Amino acid sequence: MRPASWFWPTAAAIFVVVVTVLLGRWQLDRAHMREAREARYASLAALPPVAIGGEPIDGHNLDYHRVSARGRWLTRYGIFLDNQVHQGQDGYDVYMPLRLEGSDLNLLVDRGWIAAGGDRRRLPEVKTPGGRVEVSGSVLLPLRFKEYGTTYREGRIWENVTLERFRAWSGLELQPVIVRQSDDPGDGLIRDWPRPDSGADRNRGYAFQWFAFALLTCLLWAYHFFRRRSSDAG
Repeated sequence: MRPASWFWPTAAAIFVVVVTVLLGRWQLDRAHMREAREARYASLAALPPVAIGGEPIDGHNLDYHRVSARGRWLTRYGIFLDNQVHQGQDGYDVYMPLRLEGSDLNLLVDRGWIAAGGDRRRLPEVKTPGGRVEVSGSVLLPLRFKEYGTTYREGRIWENVTLERFRAWSGLELQPVIVRQSDDPGDGLIRDWPRPDSGADRNRGYAFQWFAFALLTCLLWAYHFFRRRSSDAG
């Protein structure tokens, strides 16, 4: 068998194996990252909640911390995060600022999910307790998203929510975190939040597929290589 006849197939096989092994390792790293995040989440869940009051706080290192706050809802600044699906049904996440007790500072809260309804030209009605309320939840990680245009909202329906955008739109002074509400005040909103480890098993499944593809490439190369050698020897 001439070297030129097997050089390029071998080079291609090596390239495929290297790429698929790297992709498999990348998926395993993502699974480990999610597991580490879950371990941190579990350890923080055992701690007492951090009280967010009317004094400015440092939002660094508060990701996933349980928190509590007291104040009153500013319903006029409530917005709806679009394209949120729950059990196959289209809807919104309801974001609303909480005017913190004894202060002009506000806390932006993701109150929960609500169905969009049949007519998307009409926003769903959100039950909101009046007067002083106490909210508990956990701090959200900074949201990551892709945008394909310059318009991120239509009225009170937003495609993406950030503190900077909400502050510019509302003119409100905000604490530097977004809180995902966990208590249920009987407002009908759904708070079936995903846990931080969601997807670790899926990442392992992807890694297994990439490693299997690398092994299959090796087996196919070996089969054709030795078959060619046997044919040339015969």
